Amino acid sequence: MAVRALQLPLSYRAGAGSGLVLDARPFAVGLTFLAVLALFLLSGQMLSLIGIPYDGKGGSQLLKIHPATYLAVLSLVAWVAAGGGVTAFLGRSWRESPGLLVLLLAIGLLAFQVIFVQKTPLSQIADNFVLTACLFVGLTRLGAGEMRRLALVVQAILVVNSFLGYAEVLGGFRLTPLYVNGALLDWDWRATALLGHPLMNAMTTAVCLVSLALGAGPFGRRTRLALVLFHFGALFFFGGRTAIVLSAATLLAIAALSGARLLLGRRFPLAGAAAAVLVATLLVVGVVLIVDGGLIDRLIRRFIDDDGSAMARVAMLSVFRGMSWPEVVFGPDVATVMAMLPKIGTPLAIESAYVGFVAYYGGFVTLFFLMGLAAFISELFRRFGTASLVPLGIYLLMSTTTSSFSTKSLELGLLVVVVMTAFASRPQSSRGPSPSC
Repeated sequence: MAVRALQLPLSYRAGAGSGLVLDARPFAVGLTFLAVLALFLLSGQMLSLIGIPYDGKGGSQLLKIHPATYLAVLSLVAWVAAGGGVTAFLGRSWRESPGLLVLLLAIGLLAFQVIFVQKTPLSQIADNFVLTACLFVGLTRLGAGEMRRLALVVQAILVVNSFLGYAEVLGGFRLTPLYVNGALLDWDWRATALLGHPLMNAMTTAVCLVSLALGAGPFGRRTRLALVLFHFGALFFFGGRTAIVLSAATLLAIAALSGARLLLGRRFPLAGAAAAVLVATLLVVGVVLIVDGGLIDRLIRRFIDDDGSAMARVAMLSVFRGMSWPEVVFGPDVATVMAMLPKIGTPLAIESAYVGFVAYYGGFVTLFFLMGLAAFISELFRRFGTASLVPLGIYLLMSTTTSSFSTKSLELGLLVVVVMTAFASRPQSSRGPSPSC
């Protein structure tokens, strides 16, 4: 075993034109794993904390691109080499993942708009979309055992992330400071945990818990139930109002469907019933502790007083008043739009990915890019079935209330990794469309 562990991925082939052959697949798998780890463990706030001006002002433009993107691009090169070259890669993608090729064409159009028309940095396209496409390529080429191991790693990281959410708020500390556009938000009580921004934590956690509730993930039923409740509690510490509401509505719908099946005579194991009673008891105790700690009061205040967030979402539409029709259709000057935001009450960003995309890139590019994104989402649906539409739909709904992929963000990459690892690693008995929790 020790000798095999030290062997390099090399082989020798005799014959004309053959010789020392390098097997690129182990490198591709390793780079895919490293890209996922960097995505989850190196938030923008963490990079700033260790001295890399990822979100801050100054520094090289190369430092504005996330390390996960570099690793994902390298993994793509390795996967192309392992698959027999560019022609073989494109042929396989056309047969197996046509939605990916449509997304790549949309990314190409967007890159043309950014480079030649607007002359703005490419970091937003790289971290939002190039990273997502490269991760998709790598994840679709992993074997079943590799995917299960990666799924376990991702789920373990998300458990630690939710635990940090609890610990930060209850303990009164933060793993990383929360900076937005260089300003420290020391008044914000929400947890930052591993993923950095509270809303990014809320989105990723909501997608994870809903996927688990629908039977995805490399766990049995009781483990999934415990994780669903654990992650749902963490949402209150991340403070994502939309995530809380959408997750609660989804869980209630799943519970209602399961209850209806029980009323129709479906049998259930005694051990499962005992576990449900135990979890419910622990949940009640947890709620009492949370209320006693004052978190509910802060969360209620967040729903009642949103610091002008709702008004900002109404005011953001006025960004188009200062634009001519050609600018609305083909894209305005981005610097002008950014200068206009403080005047309309949205100093940081337009709080809707779809409105923001039109404002930053123009309606023409937005239309074609959303078509590419829809083709890519349909690719995930085709691979994983109807159940995968629920977490994907939650993300798309949440994107209507946050800047999401209209600004530099890792959300799409996180979404793809969580959904693909969860649904690709679910037990064989849970691969039907019906929920199992």
